[in-house]
Amino acid sequence: MDERLQKTAAAVRESGADWALLTSPEAVAYATGHVVAIEAGPSPFAGGPAVTMIGADGACGLVVTNLEAGTASWAAPIATYVGFSHETPADIPANYRDAVASLAKELGVSGTIAVEDGFPFALRDLLGGLRIVPIEPALRRAKSVKTGAEIALLTEAARIASAGQRAFLQAAQAGRSELEIFAEIRLAMETSAGGRLPVTGDLISGREATSAFMGWPGNRRLQAGDPVICDLAPRVAGYWGDSCASVMLGHATPGFAKLFGAAHSALALAIESIRPGLVIGDLDRMLQAHVARHGYAYAHHSGHSIGTGVHEWPRIVSYEDATLQPDMVVMVEPQAFDPEVGGVRLEHMLRVTETGCELLTDFPHQPEV
Repeated sequence: MDERLQKTAAAVRESGADWALLTSPEAVAYATGHVVAIEAGPSPFAGGPAVTMIGADGACGLVVTNLEAGTASWAAPIATYVGFSHETPADIPANYRDAVASLAKELGVSGTIAVEDGFPFALRDLLGGLRIVPIEPALRRAKSVKTGAEIALLTEAARIASAGQRAFLQAAQAGRSELEIFAEIRLAMETSAGGRLPVTGDLISGREATSAFMGWPGNRRLQAGDPVICDLAPRVAGYWGDSCASVMLGHATPGFAKLFGAAHSALALAIESIRPGLVIGDLDRMLQAHVARHGYAYAHHSGHSIGTGVHEWPRIVSYEDATLQPDMVVMVEPQAFDPEVGGVRLEHMLRVTETGCELLTDFPHQPEV
């Protein structure tokens, strides 16, 4: 039994449930190894989200469309339903409901059912009068400490994100549009991965946009002296990488160099300070205070955990009282913003070790290109 399935079953038991029904793409990928396609949004051939049913004893079943029947998973049994047929009409919602009900009957799903916060109400109706409890607190704790297999997958995702950032440093040139630059970045990541990738993040340029710190690339053409923020999060084999770099085109002005120095030294402080037992809220307050001493206020969190979800618990915020543990993988992204200059956000992907942390992303942070 895969260690992730073992940990999911333990979360079912911790929640006081007999079974869990999970439907979010990140939970399905974590518990079963089935990677849900997300780049184009919900499939027109699906009657609802993929569903996994996890027993407290580790039993694991999965419901997917006939188009996904051959995808890798350690779930068994796997129930499929007709969502695509060019020969006869298909009542996709009815086929989906029948497959979910049939798998629940085959597995003997009964008793108390643990579900995620966003569990679909339509599926709740299929559960009849069964008692429902939340699995979120137990599952998020289980997912926060990564298995060896997950660390390998996250290391690969970090490698792909790093390839994108190195391409950004090469492609960011005056006269080119944000979209042109992003196309080269995406090509570099997908070439490195050997296939198409879902990607999220930001690519923004200019004083006003980088001061607001978030946004997709557009047709704006970069000019010498522009600050640029490039935040890249590719999903590779169901696991997310993440990264963020900030530069100024041409020579960095004194104001931008100061911004960059505040964020860069805060990132170095985080890497030096991270260790098991560190209270996460203390880490956030430490980084905020460091940036404040340079004369800047925060407008963002200091980071987050990452895995099958691009943002997972725990988030690095001042109110989080959980502590870091070995084999957590966290993103640390201190920032500094000045409306008169622009913004800087610098991010690395880190694995917490027994004595400190290990850098998973591998690209340089530099103030200018």
